[in-house]
Amino acid sequence: MLKFFLTFWLLGLLGVCAQAQQPHLDSKSTPSRPIYTVAEEHPAFPGGMNKLGNYLRKNLQYPQAARQARKEGKVFVTFIVGEQGAIEEVRALNSLDPELDAEAVRVVQAMPNWKPAKVAGKAVACRYNLPINFAL
Repeated sequence: MLKFFLTFWLLGLLGVCAQAQQPHLDSKSTPSRPIYTVAEEHPAFPGGMNKLGNYLRKNLQYPQAARQARKEGKVFVTFIVGEQGAIEEVRALNSLDPELDAEAVRVVQAMPNWKPAKVAGKAVACRYNLPINFAL
């Protein structure tokens, strides 16, 4: 009896894990262009996360007025990585400071194309959220 419940519990757990990995569509999806929020293969910056960090350190410019006001924090930027890897529809999710928000959006818009997300082996559009930290 205990074996039965243990087996049933493990199968249920495996089912929950499998569901968590299934692709999900963004609310802005249309039948002609699905936009995923979760994909089988996530979009990736060329060279990986270390290269993304290097890109941000090299290209992010702290606005002078925000620096003088000693404003710090994270701006969460959302964007779509298109089927060809192009960055689209960039916007700040939260407002930390208008100048910091604008700089975070600018640096993301200037990014090179990413490796697109994939579902069933096919490149798809995928929404990506990226925190950009401003620290003095």
